[in-house]
Amino acid sequence: MINYAAASKSIPGSRSLLFLMLIFLGLAAFVAIFLVVDGAYFRFTNAWLPNVGTSAWLAFLWGVVSRAHLLILLLPLVIWRPQLFGFQAGKVWQQRRMLLIMLLANCGVIASYLWLTGGTPYSGNQWLVTEVIIVPLVEEVLWRGLVFLILNQALLRLYPDKTSTNLAVWLSGLAFGLLHANNLIAGVPIQFVAIQTLNATVWGIMYGYARAKTESIYPAIFLHAAMNLVVVLF
Repeated sequence: MINYAAASKSIPGSRSLLFLMLIFLGLAAFVAIFLVVDGAYFRFTNAWLPNVGTSAWLAFLWGVVSRAHLLILLLPLVIWRPQLFGFQAGKVWQQRRMLLIMLLANCGVIASYLWLTGGTPYSGNQWLVTEVIIVPLVEEVLWRGLVFLILNQALLRLYPDKTSTNLAVWLSGLAFGLLHANNLIAGVPIQFVAIQTLNATVWGIMYGYARAKTESIYPAIFLHAAMNLVVVLF
């Protein structure tokens, strides 16, 4: 095992700053490429798939096909090294109180927003499987799995474990939130996208802390699914 903490001591200050800048630039490049590729893929699938309407089957089909490019990327990696992505029990039971507070806060805030506004573009029972199973699973494996893992390993070259973990949580959460601005391409109203982006940033960071504290990705998937369930059923 590489001792990243020890390795970081051997990097001079100027090189440390350069390496940190490269991490930021790498994340920014990933976000930019993701936006371009995801937007292009959305336009391609949108041109071929029928309008979902109130059909649960078409909503499920849309959920799978619209994320097929991510599934193709993530599935082989998860099968190869599931524990690296957090597919383990970890310290979930030890952190049960924290997770319960996160669950109540997350669902409570979203329910209050929905009560005040009367719903979202994602409300509707036809979206149940897509929003409660497919979306949380794919998004959490990508952001609290792959992106968090890469950022944390890179930052460990510069900082001690706790600092690198905190930075990885915040950076992955901010990137996750900003990417929700891409929903403008799908025709979602700009007012809702602005609120959704802020909400996704805040809860993306919280899910990141759940992932880090429990050493498991299951809580992040469950919290995300619970929030989406409230949205769909409201």
